Amino acid sequence: SSSVTTFADGTSEHAEIKYLDRVPIFVKELIAGGTAGAIAKTAVAPLERIKILLQTRTQGYHSLGVYSSLKKLMNTEGVAGFYKGNGASVLRIVPYAALHFMTYEQYRMWIEDNCSLFGIGAVVDLLAGAAAGGTAVLCTYPLDLARTKLAYQVVDTKETLKNGTRQIGAAPVYTGISNVIERVYKESGVRGIYRGIG
Repeated sequence: SSSVTTFADGTSEHAEIKYLDRVPIFVKELIAGGTAGAIAKTAVAPLERIKILLQTRTQGYHSLGVYSSLKKLMNTEGVAGFYKGNGASVLRIVPYAALHFMTYEQYRMWIEDNCSLFGIGAVVDLLAGAAAGGTAVLCTYPLDLARTKLAYQVVDTKETLKNGTRQIGAAPVYTGISNVIERVYKESGVRGIYRGIG
């Protein structure tokens, strides 16, 4: 059509739409789901961090409420403290969603082909969903462990920056996702990485 918009690189809007039409629907859903999950996880990251500190009864936080905990976290670690462990959480959501989506259909077809006594319907969907969820958790659990360990540690970042020194006898600090997994593996092996998966 002569009314097709031409882009700077010579491609047209029409060609762009055709390219998107060729992308399989599950890929579009994975991208949309992963993006939405990452945005949602980041939006609630401060509350997730406080939840972990309250659940684990971390010293200095166990008797505080949500608002007081947020205030204390802001005073000791700054804004960055609200998002500690969020990178691992966001990084975990994309492969989790991809694996869950991909394996659900595979499990459902396998159950229908090999276990005809279940028929086709809600029971098969429930079993396939449970198996797909279990598979996704098994594959992404190390990232969940890293997220929890990063969110659990409390370091007075502002005090450290002000004095230029770290506290003597302070617990070692994890520096990132790979550091958590590497150190837990060295200390406890594969069992340590999957501790609590049940």
